[in-house]
Amino acid sequence: MVETRRDGERVAKEIRTSIVRLQLRPGQNLDEAELSEALGVSRTPVREAIIQLIADGLVVRDGRKARVAPLDLDEVPKLYDALLMSSRMIQRLAAQNRTEDDLISIARARDRFEEATRHNSGVERSEANLEFHFAISSAARNKYFQSFYDQVLIDTIRMARASCSSQPLSNARSDPSLAAHLEETTLQHRLIYAAIEQADAATADKLAVLHHKLTTDRLKKVLFSSMTDDAQAPNLTTVSGDWKTSWPACRDS
Repeated sequence: MVETRRDGERVAKEIRTSIVRLQLRPGQNLDEAELSEALGVSRTPVREAIIQLIADGLVVRDGRKARVAPLDLDEVPKLYDALLMSSRMIQRLAAQNRTEDDLISIARARDRFEEATRHNSGVERSEANLEFHFAISSAARNKYFQSFYDQVLIDTIRMARASCSSQPLSNARSDPSLAAHLEETTLQHRLIYAAIEQADAATADKLAVLHHKLTTDRLKKVLFSSMTDDAQAPNLTTVSGDWKTSWPACRDS
């Protein structure tokens, strides 16, 4: 029983990674037999993993079948609104509740991100960034906010990757705007860590707002870089809690 549970946790982790990396696409059916063969386990841990991923919001039931949760571009404004509110609370709580072990985990993920940036590894960089924010979420010591924030964070990454996945990948050496974005991201990560280390909740909150703006500005640039010249990019700012935007679909490059 213990081994089965561990297998289920391992399988859930591997499927989750495949979903975030878009190796399993939004809406794709999850075949238990294929997954069990590919992962070298019986169907039981695969079923347990699917149950967990349904609870996490990454998989949905469609009759008897399970499939990767779909993504709706029209939901992007609401998603990023949720990211802003939850990240502010998470960073405030992390500054108030973090332990020395938490600081070690946050710093390790921060350094991993910077290392991936130096080596121009896009996948590694993205996953290190996710690890950095998950470490902060864990340091908040509030399972309700953590669960909500982690789900929003994963969905923002899935949305950003899926929205324009047909566009060619760029790297910091060939894309000056990406290089500038990564430089600013690195700086903000360091400032966020410092605020949490110093138990400065107010500064951690302010930095969450700045980091959110950095993220949405980059998303807008990437998402609409292939729009026609006369197309209007959306306004990713909120007024009185409401998003003022319309979201045209990306066209192929």
